Amino acid sequence: MKRQLWINFGLALGVAVLAWLVFFRSERLADAGLYKLSSMSASQVDKIGISVANQPRIELVKKQNTWFLTEPLRARADPLRVESLLGVLTSQSAKRFAAKDLARYELDKPLAQLQMGAQTFAFGGVQPLSNQLYVLTQGAVYLISPVYFLDVAKPATDMLAKQLLATEDVPVAFAFPHYTLTRQNGTWRMTPAADTFTQDNANTFADEWTHALASDVQPATNLAAAHTVRVTLQSGKTLSVLFARANKEWLLLREDEGLLYRFPTAAGNALLEPSFAPKE
Repeated sequence: MKRQLWINFGLALGVAVLAWLVFFRSERLADAGLYKLSSMSASQVDKIGISVANQPRIELVKKQNTWFLTEPLRARADPLRVESLLGVLTSQSAKRFAAKDLARYELDKPLAQLQMGAQTFAFGGVQPLSNQLYVLTQGAVYLISPVYFLDVAKPATDMLAKQLLATEDVPVAFAFPHYTLTRQNGTWRMTPAADTFTQDNANTFADEWTHALASDVQPATNLAAAHTVRVTLQSGKTLSVLFARANKEWLLLREDEGLLYRFPTAAGNALLEPSFAPKE
C-alpha cells in the first residue's frame, strides 16, 4: 500500500515538474538563439499604419513602387524613412516570452503600434538591464533595440519626401520673369538668348532641379513670395514654385502640393539664378 502511494506521489511530482518545465520554456524560450519577429519581406508590404499616443494616426500606402502619406496629410513619402520603418521585419531577438500578463511589459496599453500589412507590432516598456524594448507581435513578446520605436514615434512631417521633384518628374521647361529655358528634341534653347548659355550648363541647371533635396519640409503657411518659377515636366504638368527669403535660407512653396521646402542659400540660388542667366 505504501509502495503504491510512493508511486502515485512520484507520478504526480513528475507531472508537476514537466508542467513547470513546459511553462518555463514557453515563458522564456530564448537562451539558445535568435528569434525572427516576422516572416514577411519588405516587398510584401504595401500599407503601413502608425498609432502613437497623443499623435494623429499615420498611414502610408505604396502605389507603383512609390510610397505616399495618406494620413494625416496626403503627400509623397521619404523612401529612406519608409525603408527604416520596414527594417523591423528583419529584426531579431535573443529573448522571447509568452504573451501573458502584458501589464508586466507595459503592453496592456502600448506606447505605439506599427501595422505592417497584416502584422502588428505593439511597443511597450524598457527592460532596465538591457535597455531594450518589449514588443508584442504574432502572439509573443520580444526584446529589441529601441531604435525601432524611435522610427515609429517621429511625427508625420518627418515622413515627407525632401526631394523637390518626384523621381519620375523630368523638367523640360523653366519660365522665369525675364527669360525662358525650353528643351526640344533633346536640345535646350534660351529665350532671349544669352552669350554665356551652353548645352552643358543648361543640363547642369536641369539636374540641379531634378536632384534638389530640401533640408526640411513642412505643410505650407502664408508666404510672401519674392520670385516665381514655373516648371513644365515631361508629363505635361506645370508646377508653380514660389521663392521667399528667410534669414539665410530660401523657402520654396510647391503650390500643387501645399508644401514648403527649406533650402540653404547656395542651394536655393542654384535653382533660382542659373550661372548663364542674363543679369537684370
